[in-house]
Amino acid sequence: MQITVHWFVEPAISILARASTQSMPMRPRIDGTTTKSSDEQFVALVSGAADAVVTAMDNVMDWRMRDFGRDLCIIAQVEQTTPLSLIAGGDLSEIEDLRGGMLLVDSSANGFVVAARALLDDAGLPSGSYALKAAGGVRERYQSLLAGGGDATLLGPPFDGMAIAQGARLLSRVNDRYPAFPGQGLVVRRSSDDRVRAGLIAWLAALDHARALALTSRKIAVSHLIEAGMSSPSAEAMIEILPRSLVPDRDGVALLIAQRERARLRGANVTYSDLVDSSLFDSSGCSREPNR
Repeated sequence: MQITVHWFVEPAISILARASTQSMPMRPRIDGTTTKSSDEQFVALVSGAADAVVTAMDNVMDWRMRDFGRDLCIIAQVEQTTPLSLIAGGDLSEIEDLRGGMLLVDSSANGFVVAARALLDDAGLPSGSYALKAAGGVRERYQSLLAGGGDATLLGPPFDGMAIAQGARLLSRVNDRYPAFPGQGLVVRRSSDDRVRAGLIAWLAALDHARALALTSRKIAVSHLIEAGMSSPSAEAMIEILPRSLVPDRDGVALLIAQRERARLRGANVTYSDLVDSSLFDSSGCSREPNR
């Protein structure tokens, strides 16, 4: 059984599932594809080119407003949080230096830009005091920042550390300001056929097995991530943000809704149940413990 998943970077829990579920009888085959933008993910998902995407959960609020978007839902949270750092290039050393500057984003209307706008607004830079430039996913934004294509952007591991090593500066961390900020979600079509649903159920079970094993056998989990190409510090950091369960965190989703509403972006008039479908959890046998 095979499912196709589009992600920006394969999440640690997926790497661990591949390493720790070799003996599971219903272990699915995951065809993972690296995407360049959330818009690319949306097209792949609604067209059927992808069975699932790993993405910022905020994206679903915007996607629901597009043609065929109401068919999309979050079925799991694959990280406790997504560590996001506001990284600046050039001579910028503080957030105020971004006034009149250019912020590199995946999209101007959804995803991590919503958290970035909240962060800047809280620092005294309201919308309109800086420009937004669509530059693609985290890898593309990292490359554009170092090439001088913008003044700052949000980056997560390992790209934040890589940028700092190249001379960029850390201005602020989203997670310090918003402790409830949730990690990425697994988004699918509600109308997925039986083949895809069976694959998703098997994958959820494999992810939950890997999650539980990593939390009790940390050294083994770290070694699996290092074998997959991570540095030891990065592997340790990824273990720290593994979810306590795959259930999307209610407080985290509420924060995303509030940030979108504050930014006056479309799609904020939703509830947790509009965005999250937990019907596959019972079939997969995953823990339903809260993700906090």
